[in-house]
Amino acid sequence: MPVFLVLWKFKYWIAIAVLSFMWLGQLAYANHLSKKLRIAGEQCAAKIQKTEQQHLDALTEKQNAINQVSADYEKAKSEQRARIETVTRTVQKIVERPIYQQHCFDADGVSAINSLVASNTSEPP
Repeated sequence: MPVFLVLWKFKYWIAIAVLSFMWLGQLAYANHLSKKLRIAGEQCAAKIQKTEQQHLDALTEKQNAINQVSADYEKAKSEQRARIETVTRTVQKIVERPIYQQHCFDADGVSAINSLVASNTSEPP
């Protein structure tokens, strides 16, 4: 009996064996690809988390700088307000003097206003 006839007799079993072998090969390859995909996903998530953390750190740094500038502005504004209030009170006291019924300024009034002008008032309050 030739080999071909023997194979023809078991053709279904041979087809089942070949298909089973191909199926197992595909399962192994799919498992390999899914492992690579999972590793790539983990690496991508780590990169995203690292970038996000860098952005949060930069945001925190910028916010701290903004807060510092705001605090400096408020400090300068309160100092300017105190100087202006002091000069305003002084000028009001001087204006209440009877000399202002006839003249605009006396020496005290001019010196009070000049002290405000001489200080660095070019900066906004």
